[in-house]
Amino acid sequence: MDNLARPKPNNCPGDAWVRGIVADGSWPVVVPLQQYLARSGSRPDLRSTAKAARAALLADIAHFMHISHGRHPGIIDHAALKIVDIAARNWLIQAIDGIAAERAFLNKLTVIAGPIRRLSGQEKVSAIVENQAKSFQMLSTSDREGCPAGVVIAFIVDWHQTRNLLGMVADEIGVQPTPLLLPSVDACAELARQLDDSTAYRRAMAFGAQQILAQQRGLWQLIVARHLEILAT
Repeated sequence: MDNLARPKPNNCPGDAWVRGIVADGSWPVVVPLQQYLARSGSRPDLRSTAKAARAALLADIAHFMHISHGRHPGIIDHAALKIVDIAARNWLIQAIDGIAAERAFLNKLTVIAGPIRRLSGQEKVSAIVENQAKSFQMLSTSDREGCPAGVVIAFIVDWHQTRNLLGMVADEIGVQPTPLLLPSVDACAELARQLDDSTAYRRAMAFGAQQILAQQRGLWQLIVARHLEILAT
């Protein structure tokens, strides 16, 4: 799926547009982390440094995702106040309920995973994560018609692509993963198809999607960088 062509901003039928989100999303960044956890989890002979790196990765994923998306109101809540399209009403209700369940899940992960490991430049890292959380809010509350819709659809599609890693973290620390109740990827594609098909609206949707995906990739890349730094110590 990461090799799918990206749709043009002004020509985005639902299915093609969602495929573009998948192609431009966080999945390629997350895959190596999933592979690392799966590979190292089957080895009881891990050295103490490797065990520490593994525990630190679990805590980073839990904490940074919670800081970014575990607070209320979040991306979906903000966007719901901006999206007036009737076609989105039921979809947004499900999305709001679904992200509430995800927040509770993230909170459990954060409590059980324990504190993050402090590395050099920790204050800078914390500031970056907090600023990203503000960027998420700014994008989802944009007054540019179509932008919040692009943001929230892209966020949910991308969340579907990376949610399995959160499930792996939960399994590792003894938390029962909760069912994912957000609208399905197919439902996201159908909503994208139904929304305003004017060129300006579609361009705004594409802009919102591109920006939120860049922020999400950046967040995961930060987690990867910290993980590599710990492995190198």
